[in-house]
Amino acid sequence: MKSAQLQIERHEVRVLDAIVNFGGFSRAAERLNISQSAISQTMANLEHKLGTQLLIRGRTPELTESGRRMYSYVRLVLNEEQQALSDIELIRTGALSTLSLAINSMVNRFFSNTLLLRFCDQNPLTRLKLDVIPSKEIIYGVDEGRWELGFGPFQTEMPGHFETRAFFTENRVLAVHQNHPQFDQLMSSPQTALRETTLLTSYLDEVTKRPEQGRLRSQFSAVWEISNLDLRLALAAAGKGVTYLSDRLLSDAQEMIAIPGLASASIPRQVGIYYKKHEPLSTGAKRFLALCDRHFSTPA
Repeated sequence: MKSAQLQIERHEVRVLDAIVNFGGFSRAAERLNISQSAISQTMANLEHKLGTQLLIRGRTPELTESGRRMYSYVRLVLNEEQQALSDIELIRTGALSTLSLAINSMVNRFFSNTLLLRFCDQNPLTRLKLDVIPSKEIIYGVDEGRWELGFGPFQTEMPGHFETRAFFTENRVLAVHQNHPQFDQLMSSPQTALRETTLLTSYLDEVTKRPEQGRLRSQFSAVWEISNLDLRLALAAAGKGVTYLSDRLLSDAQEMIAIPGLASASIPRQVGIYYKKHEPLSTGAKRFLALCDRHFSTPA
């Protein structure tokens, strides 16, 4: 089709808009700071290209039916251009950005309300993309570009292309609820009892991704992956298995008791934010990092 090969040039859009808005060829020429003959030639070329008349010439030009359709397109293009330029200026000055963040359940429970409400108050135009995700999955997601920032415990070996910013430390403690049918055995002979016990965890790597996790799997009779923390705690309270908890959570989890006497029963972790070091951070990410720096450097 002939129309599929046509292209409307940017200067043609501006000329038609100026003629309509300012009421004629001469005023459009003044506004655009070009000659009236250039205005006339541009319109003649556009009408020739389209094969139809857009303006009825006169003291005040009037749009034809084709002209009205063309003018609606002109306004759409120019409005979109203005919106894009406004957004870019807001992004450049930091007033408009997107915070793309994934946090784990412990960070969500203890810090998200304070940090994110404060961030939103300080950055009302910033868009939020926030997910509460198991800690190890956050690392893969940041690496794959699903989130710009990850906030949770660091793994023993973080990817070399990650920048990390630690804020505090925690211990991941293997705990059991007092209702567990093997509670006494887990307290007295945990190594033997765990072989008949299910591990309730948020996320455990496939053995092919992290071979050492195979040893952790082999300590239990089964592994159930439950991403929701409250559901894990409910299952533990029902005696369905044991679970790792942050020591910050353990004090709040009623009747959950740390299992003693195991090297793997307490895992120290640094907790903080990480991101890919060779990619520039968005304004939203920079401002959230600065807010976290201030929050965690201030004594409670």
